[in-house]
Amino acid sequence: MDFFNKEHIKNSHKLLSWSLLFGAIYFFLISFAHVFGFKIPILFIYFNVPSYIYQDIIIAFLSFGFGMFLYAGYSSVKRNELITTKYIVISGFAAVLGLMNINLFTDFNYFEAEFNIKISTFNFWSETIFVLAYVLWVLFLYISTKRNSENKKEVMPPSISEISNNEQKEFTKFR
Repeated sequence: MDFFNKEHIKNSHKLLSWSLLFGAIYFFLISFAHVFGFKIPILFIYFNVPSYIYQDIIIAFLSFGFGMFLYAGYSSVKRNELITTKYIVISGFAAVLGLMNINLFTDFNYFEAEFNIKISTFNFWSETIFVLAYVLWVLFLYISTKRNSENKKEVMPPSISEISNNEQKEFTKFR
């Protein structure tokens, strides 16, 4: 499939690289918040649902891993490659589907009754939509960067290495 092939881009798209870097910082902040138990709504999607320490630690190292994944995407774009961005988009959509599954099928009434708290799923859905908007934004930037790089490939003159390879091929046919 063309979607999984390694692609090089001539000029890294600044908006894409900055978006990936800010995404990485966001997930590092999520990791930090979960390690230290800071129940900040934008960093804790299910901030008003009781959780065990082991759950927070699991979320912390997984969000740290996703932050590193986004940082790898940022570094990849800076090296004029788009391959990592493809996988970020795929895993981002999987994360959104997972959050939607939790929002739809978790019995939050149980938590309300068990812990005598009021839980609004509006916050959960709004944060899920925020993650979806980010993934769609990265997808949009990926597609536009890919199109721009394809347009530049058509009008770019051959590189010096391509010229020397062609000259080498011409020379070797006379041997």
